Amino acid sequence: MEHYQLGGNDHAGTRPGWRAFLCCALALASLAFFLLAARLDLSERLGRVLLGQEHWQLDELALSLLLLALGLAGFALRRGRQVAALLAQNRALTQRLLRAQEDERCALARELHDEVGQNCTAIRAAASYILRARDGDQANVHACAASIAGASEALHAMVRSMLRRLRPPALDSLGLEPALQALCDSWVQQHGIACQFAPHAIPPDLDDSTAIAIYRLVQEGLTNIARHAQAGRATVELRADAHGTLHLAIEDDGHGLRQDNTQQGGFGMLGMRERVAGLRGHIHWISALGRGLRIEVAMPLAASAPRCAV
Repeated sequence: MEHYQLGGNDHAGTRPGWRAFLCCALALASLAFFLLAARLDLSERLGRVLLGQEHWQLDELALSLLLLALGLAGFALRRGRQVAALLAQNRALTQRLLRAQEDERCALARELHDEVGQNCTAIRAAASYILRARDGDQANVHACAASIAGASEALHAMVRSMLRRLRPPALDSLGLEPALQALCDSWVQQHGIACQFAPHAIPPDLDDSTAIAIYRLVQEGLTNIARHAQAGRATVELRADAHGTLHLAIEDDGHGLRQDNTQQGGFGMLGMRERVAGLRGHIHWISALGRGLRIEVAMPLAASAPRCAV
């Protein structure tokens, strides 16, 4: 079983321009120090000073400081590579989020144009006919009224669908635990994969940010299972411990993840990591090929905040 935590990639490189600039700066600094030391006879003066302190082994101090400086320079270079990799990863995630946002806006705009426009046109035409109807034309009036009722129902259903896509209404009306149970039940009906939801000691007054993050994490995890895992069952566990930490685990019995997939991470995995990091939490992927995948999330419980009113 392999245990991964998505974060900075140690093997990621920096841009050639930044690396060349650092090498040039180090070379110039070394040359300047060499010229200054040669001008001042620094080595001879330091040797005469340290010669009288031989019993303290202070003559080894220069070499020790040099090795320490080299070690710190290597550490700084490694951390710089990690920071550059994280910045590149964050830029890629931001671009993907912006594209996903625009795609969602385009989809909503198409639905508003097609569905709302069509139904509003039908309602307007039926209402106009009713206004111009003469006495004794009750059959057509009833047909127009039925058309208006049908178009209104279609509009209502479309609005509810859009609201569910923008924000799950069950979170506000029922709370996190019933909303997750409804999500799991709907997922089972849609994909035909068994899913067990096991809640334990969930605080009823979770803040809105934590509740929506947990809901979206479970939603993304189940979506990935249905798309990629080829699993026969899934389990969602949610519990709060006595130390004020909320634990979430999403597990399946599918074919698992390869190590390279876990290290690189897709859009969904990056989005999950960013959600958890935004709430000062940690996320781990525990996987082995052919033995399923387990996602473990731990985040601190925050003070309750007002929920979004829809």
